[in-house]
Amino acid sequence: MVFGLGLGLSLDRPAHAGENDCHTNTSIVENQLHIPKGLLLAISLVESGEDGVPQPNALSLGYRTVHTHSRADALRHIQGRNGARHDAFVGCMQLSVKHHRAAFHSLESMLEPKSNIWYAGHMLVRLHNDTGSWSRAVARYQGGSSRQSHAYVCRVWNHLAELDWKSAKTLEPRRCGEMNPPEIAPKTRKAFLQAQVAANPE
Repeated sequence: MVFGLGLGLSLDRPAHAGENDCHTNTSIVENQLHIPKGLLLAISLVESGEDGVPQPNALSLGYRTVHTHSRADALRHIQGRNGARHDAFVGCMQLSVKHHRAAFHSLESMLEPKSNIWYAGHMLVRLHNDTGSWSRAVARYQGGSSRQSHAYVCRVWNHLAELDWKSAKTLEPRRCGEMNPPEIAPKTRKAFLQAQVAANPE
């Protein structure tokens, strides 16, 4: 889950055809921002994955995970009597409403996959520039304690190794131990492979 990093970015992007899911957009943003292929997808699977598919309308409210069925349903959960819930993390990349809401024109745009992932991608690039390491960038993206961050990097690495081994080696995780294969749905794998072909035509 992503906590405050003070990026000062306003990265709303209008949705277009084919841009309403997480797995398509992670590949688009990875290519545009030169992020190791599959890394944003692996993070989104850890953050919002359900049955091996990252979910654009997933929410974390306090300590409770909520998988809603539509953006409108997600908005109903986020908005309380006194405005948006500050304990909410939203969308494909589980951005913090408290820390990142100001970068978006609306809560709805914060949930929109392209905007949600575009913002997270810029954040991850900035963390990489600050730390000089994709592994440390992923750890800081999680924002927890040292132990929690290490476990998080291992989970992301486990997913990334299933998608692209070369990219997984950029994380260089240590002492992850034995891990069960992650759940990645066939349609998620297919979308990822199709995106790589489209980005690198022969």
